[in-house]
Amino acid sequence: MPAAGLDYYQILGAARSASRADIQHAFRKAALKWHPERAADLAEAETRFPQVCEAYDVLSHPARRAIFDEYGETGLKRGIPDGSGGFTGGRYVFSATPDEVFAQFFGTLSPFADLLGPLEGGPPPDLYSELTGMTLIKRATKPPPLVIEVPITLGEIFLGATKKVCFTRRVLRPDRTTEEREEAVSLRVIPGWEDGAVVTYPNAGDESLDAEPQDVQLRVATQPGGAWSRDGSTLFYRVELTLAEALTGKVVSVPTFDDRVLSLPVTQIVAPGVTKLVKGEGLPDPATGGKGDLVLTFSTAFPTSLTPVQKSALLNILP
Repeated sequence: MPAAGLDYYQILGAARSASRADIQHAFRKAALKWHPERAADLAEAETRFPQVCEAYDVLSHPARRAIFDEYGETGLKRGIPDGSGGFTGGRYVFSATPDEVFAQFFGTLSPFADLLGPLEGGPPPDLYSELTGMTLIKRATKPPPLVIEVPITLGEIFLGATKKVCFTRRVLRPDRTTEEREEAVSLRVIPGWEDGAVVTYPNAGDESLDAEPQDVQLRVATQPGGAWSRDGSTLFYRVELTLAEALTGKVVSVPTFDDRVLSLPVTQIVAPGVTKLVKGEGLPDPATGGKGDLVLTFSTAFPTSLTPVQKSALLNILP
């Protein structure tokens, strides 16, 4: 049996067969219970808390624990008996301060961090009501944002715009009840914005007693623009041609969003899938400061019928 002295297991309230996890759990409970800033009896805590930290310093270290299990506190601090009335081996000295042991284990010097930490989603600490007699304060959570889809035309994305967006939210009154209120925010559309771009207005949404104010998010939704469409900074313009125009060519007039008219000659035969690229006439590109490209796509209208004379002429003309 080890010589008499401090019983570190008894100090932590752990069994001699305790696992490493059991030792950690016992230290957590004892350190919080006897920390001088939390203990009910300060005089007793000033004795118990250093002992608890020393006990953990020994039992959490495999070699120290093995010596203590065999020779007790005396063998640990004076050395292992050599059988001749003397001692051999190293001697353990609790050189760290209790605060250092506590901070290394808990990650903070504050003995109250555990009282707020579990509010992030974990269960309340077992010792809270035992130590203080108080109940946990519920920390306000952030609700999901109110997402409002804002329709934007291609013209507004090309030129930029400012749009007024109205919505209804609930606000707290002085008597701690809520009421509905109409609100409006201004959305500045940046030229070249991507479809689906989101602008967040912090705390502009619903208010309540049990939660932080809700954020409002405005999400850009590009609207179909007739003959126009987009892919990133590339603009597409659909041109309808007759069969004769598809075969013989045409000068296409394209009205731009900045009130110009592009006259673009189409001289090649427009077979299915043929397009025409116009460099630098697409949407503004915020990343580069330049512009994307314009792509003409074509839709050919075939006649629904031909007279015998027309058929004969086409047979003579076409190979």
